[in-house]
Amino acid sequence: MKITRQIILFFTYYFILYFAQAIAYVLLISFLTGLGYTATQRSVFFVVDAIAGMILQVVIGYLCDRHQKIKPYLYIVSIFYAVGTYFMYRTTAMQFWLHMLLVTLISSMTRLTMSLSDSITIETSTETRDNYGVIRLFGSIGWAVGSPITAILAEKFGYPFLGIAFIFVIVLSFVVLWGIRDVNKVKSSEPVSLKDVKALLANRTYRFMVMVLFLINIVDMTQSYSVVDKMWYLNGSERDIGNYWLMAAMMELPLFFLGGWLVKKFGAVKLLIISGIFYTLRYVVYGIAGSIVMVFVGGLLQGLTYPLLMVSSKILIDDESPDNMKTSGQQVANSIYGGGSAMIAPVLVGVLEDGLGINPSLFAIAALALLPTVMMLFYHKKTEKVL
Repeated sequence: MKITRQIILFFTYYFILYFAQAIAYVLLISFLTGLGYTATQRSVFFVVDAIAGMILQVVIGYLCDRHQKIKPYLYIVSIFYAVGTYFMYRTTAMQFWLHMLLVTLISSMTRLTMSLSDSITIETSTETRDNYGVIRLFGSIGWAVGSPITAILAEKFGYPFLGIAFIFVIVLSFVVLWGIRDVNKVKSSEPVSLKDVKALLANRTYRFMVMVLFLINIVDMTQSYSVVDKMWYLNGSERDIGNYWLMAAMMELPLFFLGGWLVKKFGAVKLLIISGIFYTLRYVVYGIAGSIVMVFVGGLLQGLTYPLLMVSSKILIDDESPDNMKTSGQQVANSIYGGGSAMIAPVLVGVLEDGLGINPSLFAIAALALLPTVMMLFYHKKTEKVL
């Protein structure tokens, strides 16, 4: 890989962005729990957030393709992100409706900044697309560094300080983003319209990929709730949670680094199947865990699940999106499999844990991971025959 100025800027931007996201998100569940919100109340917050996020991603993706720019919308989204994070951690008494609004801002803006940043990476040039995995690796490093620092800041200075820290870091990301080229959109005589979005959704393979990614992202998303609850169940601390995210993020680094090579060697379909297999195994480990150490063992499999899911999903969706609808293709897909899973996951975890208990819930999630894996196995077998 040739290290150019743009590649270095992408490395730096992803590190700073995910460092900021760790500050905003890694202790959000703990913060809400500490205020006294129940699992059911928390799930309501995240359902509302997911609905808002799904709508926003479709709208923002459409606007990006229509105006052939992404960076201006990324700046706007990041500003709302900073406002939500600042006021969230300064509101230290239970205020249900206010916290619902702030959770919606933080969570939906988290997904939007991630997906828009990925769209810039995929669309800016062939060079950045082919090296997406390596670029995204620096996001994992930022998350890994930011997670324990977030826990330390919360313990030493209190939760309100996190909002100030987030604003400082997000401003740094603005400075770096300024030097990154905006996307090189395909020019067309007719502006992108809603008919183009309908045509995108008419693609059967596109719809199939979105459905598979929706199911496997539900499994991935439950980690933010079920694994944190499992650690609380085992008398873990905020420091344990911070260290868990640090360890999980560090495990992502090797496969993100090799992501581009793995896609060329095995193909995105096979990588997604492998990811699904290890998601199943991972939640079995969580289910049998009798100590924090065992939970960390399950977290080690983050290195084989999330990177393969991320790299393969971006490539599969990009391949099925028309040239003039690349951003919309990613945003519409992500609104469904990202926003939809964010809506289902907290409700699913709440229902399972209330009805079955924490350990049977984790085994049920492991069983769910098998469904998209089997779907992709049949798809791979079918496409191999066609080829």
